[in-house]
Amino acid sequence: MAWQTLRAQGARLKVTNSLRQRQENWLQDCLQRNQHCAYLQQFGVEASSSLADFRQRLPLVDDEMLRPWMQRIEQGEQNGLFEGLPIAFEQTSGTSGGSKRIPYTAHSLLDFQRALLPWLSDVIAAFKITSGCAYWAISPATRAAAKTPSGIPIGLPDAAYLGEAALHAFIDVSAVPPWVGGIKAVPEWSAATLYYLLRRVDLVLISVWSPTFFLMLLDALVQQSAVLRNLLQHGGVIAGQILPPDTAALQRLEYYQLSRDTRILWPNLKLVSCWADASSQPYFLALQQRLPHAQFQPKGLLATEGIATVPDTQGKTVLAADSGFFEFLDQQGEACFAWELQQGKEYELVMTTSGGLYRYRTGDGVRCDGYADDLPVLRFVGRQGLTSDLVGEKLTEPFVAACLHDLAGFRMLIPTTQGKPRYVLILDQAHDIERIAERVENRLSENPQYAYARRIGQLDALSVLHVEQPLASWMRRKSQNGIRLGDIKVPCLCAETDWLSTFMEQTT
Repeated sequence: MAWQTLRAQGARLKVTNSLRQRQENWLQDCLQRNQHCAYLQQFGVEASSSLADFRQRLPLVDDEMLRPWMQRIEQGEQNGLFEGLPIAFEQTSGTSGGSKRIPYTAHSLLDFQRALLPWLSDVIAAFKITSGCAYWAISPATRAAAKTPSGIPIGLPDAAYLGEAALHAFIDVSAVPPWVGGIKAVPEWSAATLYYLLRRVDLVLISVWSPTFFLMLLDALVQQSAVLRNLLQHGGVIAGQILPPDTAALQRLEYYQLSRDTRILWPNLKLVSCWADASSQPYFLALQQRLPHAQFQPKGLLATEGIATVPDTQGKTVLAADSGFFEFLDQQGEACFAWELQQGKEYELVMTTSGGLYRYRTGDGVRCDGYADDLPVLRFVGRQGLTSDLVGEKLTEPFVAACLHDLAGFRMLIPTTQGKPRYVLILDQAHDIERIAERVENRLSENPQYAYARRIGQLDALSVLHVEQPLASWMRRKSQNGIRLGDIKVPCLCAETDWLSTFMEQTT
C-alpha cells in the first residue's frame, strides 16, 4: 500500500500543459503570491507584469547582491523577498568556498515535491515496485541544532522535501528509520545505517544525491566490519535505540567480505539514482562497478537553491518546469527562456524560486541535448561560477573536467601559494604520476592564460600528489563546516588555496 500511495501522490502532481504555459503559470502564481514584498516593489514588478516586464525590470543577481536581503530576513524582517518569513534556512557551500544560507518557504518545499514525487511515481511504475524497501539518503546530524537571531531554524530533515502527504508512506518503505538521521557522530551513524541495510535483502531502490555518499557507506562495510559483526551477532544500543541481533544478516556480511559481491547483500536491488554528470561522473562509474546487478539512473540537477531537472520515464534529465521559472544565459550573456534553447549549445542556468531568488545566476553550466515531450533535456557540464585564478589564468571547472576526463577515481586540481604559485593534482590511485603530470599540464596549457603564465614563470609546473582516502578528508571537512553529507559535491577543481595542507596529512 505504501508504494501505491507514493505512486498516487506523484501522479496527482503531474502537469501536461505546454512548456511555455507551465512556466508562465508558475511565474504568475509566484508574482501574485509575493506582490507586496519589498524586493519586487523596489523594481516595479507587479502580479500582472508580463514576461518582458519581468526580464527588463529585474536585474540578474548573485549571492553577493542578495546578501543584505538575506541578512535582514535572518534578523526577522518580513515581506522582504517573499511574503512573510521562511520556515527554515538551509546551509550550503558558496562558489568561493564559504557557506551561505538559503531561505525555505512552504512553497519552496512544494516546488521540490512537484519534481520529486512525479519522478518517484514514474520509477515505481517503470520498475513495477510493489513491495520491498528503499534507501533514501539520511544524513547524520553532524551540525548542532541552530537558529537565526530571530529564531528561524537552520536546517531541514531530508524527509521534508517529500512533504507531509507522502511522509508516512515514505517512512513505511524506508530501509533505515528516520531516527538514524539524528545521530551526530559519523561512525555511529554509518554503523546504524549499515546495520539496517544489511538486514534488508528486499532493498529495491537506492536514491542519493552524490554517488560519493553511498560509496562512503560501502567503504564503511570494511572499515567498521568488527563493529557490524558484533551488532549483528549480539545486538547493541546506538543513540539509545536497542538493535536486536540478526544472524542471517551476519552470515551475508561474512560472505560479502570474502567476495565483495554486493548481490549477496541486496539481490533484489533494481535501481540506483544519483548524480552522474561533470565532476560526479567518475564516482557514478565507480558505484556502478560496486553494484553491477542494478540499473542506474542519472539524477537531475538539484541545488539547495532549487531543483532544475529531473529524470523522465526514459531516464533523460528534463527541465522541472513546475518547480521554478528558468532562464538561460548563452555564451554572449544574452538571456533566453526555456522554450528558446537550441540543441547542442551550452548555457548558464538562471532561476527564479519561491524562496525569493529572482533571476538568480546559479553558476551551473548546462548543455541542451534536445527536447523530450516539449521539455528541454539538460546535461550538467560543471560550475561556470567556480573559477580558480592565482595569476590571471582563470581555470573553470568545465575546462578542468575535460582535462581530467580519463582519470579514474578521486581527482581534484587545487591551487597552492606555498612557494611559487602552482596547481597540484590530487589522486587516490597510484597512476604513472610523471606521465599524468605531463599529459594534464599539456591539456591545461590549451587555456591561453594558463600557458602564458607558465611561459613567463608566474606559475610553476603542475605537480601530482597521491593521497590515501582523499574523499574521506574532503567529506569530513565539508561536514564539519555544516554541509550535510548527502549534499556534499566533489568538484574536480577546488578554488581554495588552503586544501593542500589537509591532503598532505594523508600522503603515503
